[in-house]
Amino acid sequence: MEQPTRDMAANLRWTNSGVVWADYLLTGLDYGYRPDVDKHTARKLHTMLARALPGESMLIGVAASMSPEAVVRRMTHGVDLEVYGDWALECVATLDTLEMYPLGKRVYWLSIPLTTPKMVDQIKAAGHAAFSTLTDFLGVPRRSISEDELVRRVQQADRIVADIPVAFEPTPVTPAQMVWLWQHSVQRGLGIDPDVPSAEATPAKKIGSALVPARLDEGAQSDRPRSGWRAKVPRVGRVLKVDQPYEFDDVPASYQVILAVADTPSGGVYFPGSEFFTLVDDVEGVDVDFAVRLHTSAGADVMKANKRALTNLNEQYGQREGENSSTGSSILDQAADALSEYTGLLEDDRNEIEVRWTAILAVGAAVEAEAVAAARALRKVFEKETYRLVAPVGYQEELWWAMQPGVPTPRIVQEFAQITTSTHFSAYVPCIRNDLGDSSGPLLALNCSSNRIGAVHLDVAGRSVRDVSGSFAVTGELGSGKSVTMKTIAGQFVDRGGQVIGVDQSDSGEYAAWANAVTDAVIVDMVAAKYSMDPLRLFEARVAAEMAESVLLTLLRIQPTSPLGLALSAVLDPEYRLAHPHAGLGNLIDHLLGGDCSVDHARDLGMALKIYSRKTFAAALFAKDLDPLPLTAPAIIFRTNRVELPTTAQTENQHLFDNLPLEKRFGAAVYTLIAKIARGQCFADPSQPSMFLVDEADHLLRAGDGIDVVTEFVLRGRKESAFLGIGDQDCQFGSPKLRGLIKVRIAHRHTDKDLARRAIEWLGLAPDNAELLKEYMEQTSPVTGKDNYVEPYRRGEGYMRDGNGNVGRIKVLLPSTESRRIAVSTTPKKKTPVPA
Repeated sequence: MEQPTRDMAANLRWTNSGVVWADYLLTGLDYGYRPDVDKHTARKLHTMLARALPGESMLIGVAASMSPEAVVRRMTHGVDLEVYGDWALECVATLDTLEMYPLGKRVYWLSIPLTTPKMVDQIKAAGHAAFSTLTDFLGVPRRSISEDELVRRVQQADRIVADIPVAFEPTPVTPAQMVWLWQHSVQRGLGIDPDVPSAEATPAKKIGSALVPARLDEGAQSDRPRSGWRAKVPRVGRVLKVDQPYEFDDVPASYQVILAVADTPSGGVYFPGSEFFTLVDDVEGVDVDFAVRLHTSAGADVMKANKRALTNLNEQYGQREGENSSTGSSILDQAADALSEYTGLLEDDRNEIEVRWTAILAVGAAVEAEAVAAARALRKVFEKETYRLVAPVGYQEELWWAMQPGVPTPRIVQEFAQITTSTHFSAYVPCIRNDLGDSSGPLLALNCSSNRIGAVHLDVAGRSVRDVSGSFAVTGELGSGKSVTMKTIAGQFVDRGGQVIGVDQSDSGEYAAWANAVTDAVIVDMVAAKYSMDPLRLFEARVAAEMAESVLLTLLRIQPTSPLGLALSAVLDPEYRLAHPHAGLGNLIDHLLGGDCSVDHARDLGMALKIYSRKTFAAALFAKDLDPLPLTAPAIIFRTNRVELPTTAQTENQHLFDNLPLEKRFGAAVYTLIAKIARGQCFADPSQPSMFLVDEADHLLRAGDGIDVVTEFVLRGRKESAFLGIGDQDCQFGSPKLRGLIKVRIAHRHTDKDLARRAIEWLGLAPDNAELLKEYMEQTSPVTGKDNYVEPYRRGEGYMRDGNGNVGRIKVLLPSTESRRIAVSTTPKKKTPVPA
């Protein structure tokens, strides 16, 4: 059989049969780990899809391999690699990392033959096809498609696709994408697919056929020996050899096995649980394509035929009266019951239609034995769910053509046709996905929601360009990989030109060590200060006044409307400072105590501040001789491990809180100070992407204005190119509002049941799903032995909810360059016990 497409223009293909086909890319519906209510919504949308399709159509699910080069192109999108050399090195190293993982994705393709209702137009189309065939035979150039014909057919296709639910995002394909699909079919199983061409890669609006002819060899007869007794033995095989020897002599042949769904479970459709198309991704190491040939009929037309069938059954009952055999009567009873039930379904819903469908599946490999083994493994997976697949001998080529758009429905397709309603067909939900992350940006993880491993990109800075928040949150117990994930994301952010301001509460200084390893970092010890964090010395007057007032109110434990609060507001006012210059808080104390300040209660305020200015632990705020904190450093890490903080009892008991030691009072204000400085710097210049990174965030969220500052990062950060990266062992994250605002969520292992249930609910999944809870607690980076050891190949596992609400299972990847990998892997070392 000849390749049927003779011309392509826009998303249309003119075929040798005279029929014009319209092709569209569809977006799969989010499914996977979604709750049942979302799955029922996906089913309803599939029902609407089936009812929107006119007569004949074809749905294809392509298992497209994804090369490391394609993934790295996404990592480099929009980045000047000459400017960001460290990121260029990471991208190059990632090529080697990805060689270990067979990445892929599923591409959904809808192809619809357009009808030609008028007899005159049918004659013209047939004549044009015949003329094109003749000119090809004579070697005469083809006649191009007229502009009027193109416009008319595009409008016809648009009217059809307008009825398809928008959730599927039907997108007209391009000629370049048609070529890609053809080459994928010819080279199936070879693993040499390029990425699907983007719409921008479209050639001219109208082009001639660019589909390279293929040679199809049923049973791989060309592999038979040419001499000897083996050459005389007939070769019968359930395999199809496909190659393109006239164009690609350096590309090996693809050995393919084409199978059809012959039987479905006799028990009927149970949903959820009937989604047999998802089984194609359950065969480990095997890429499976599928195509569904669909033919829909109006319910009213079908009921007329059913009534005739019921009349025939009644006549057969009469003919069998007096027969002793119960078998025939039983068969008639079953047929009558089934037909009555089917007619009832059509009558109950006047919008119901009949769907006649045939599902065809294909596997391929560079070696025949591998292709046959892949088909055998696929059949076993389907048999477990009581679906039967067959690969009919002698019909491999015909079934292969049945998977190609533009080919009239072969007769073999009718042999495997299943007849049902659109409601029942929708229970198979063929067009679903488990995609995660962004379309480009740094590679964060592998998508392990199924055996088809995908790439998960997380472009924190790029999300703000798309008008969505790039902030993220991570939860997980100690040793689960939470900190490694946060450092990986932050390191990628720095390597692409971003600034990170972080808090390090660990005794080992793991975030400080990480920052020093990836960039020229500034490390600030909040107890033994080397830099001044005085807001009056760091920021312009109005921002500094607001920031200093908030911190000092917290430190002095005074109300804004109290006498001291009013005095503080007065002396920090920009106009007052302009008339009475004081460079910083240390100078402000001198001014308050110098006798020339006419503000009421100035001396009382000065004495209260002087108590702290004499303490070494508060030098970062009041010392005059420290250099100002260099705010433009690519990474600034505040170490707070030696800051004394109030206990929970002291915070919750007013009497204890009123009698806090000075160190703990200062400690209570430290996180407010850090949060204010981070906000002031990150919001200062929208052209500079910046990130506030806070692990073990409970202390910050319980600080005076901590939760307000953090919430502001999520609310306003998108416009200011300022982002929040927050982590904690408990995913409560301060307030329901903050939890809801952060869209990108990652949950690593929790073995505590209550924490695990909260994390699952936070992801948007069902916390009472016992199977999911067990998988999360026991099969996510599982620990072994007494030392809580996790095998290297299981590290980084978790679950992710991306900015679009998609949820899936992931494995976070360590950076590919050795220096970055060592930096993010830094963990606190165990202290050696001191002998008694």
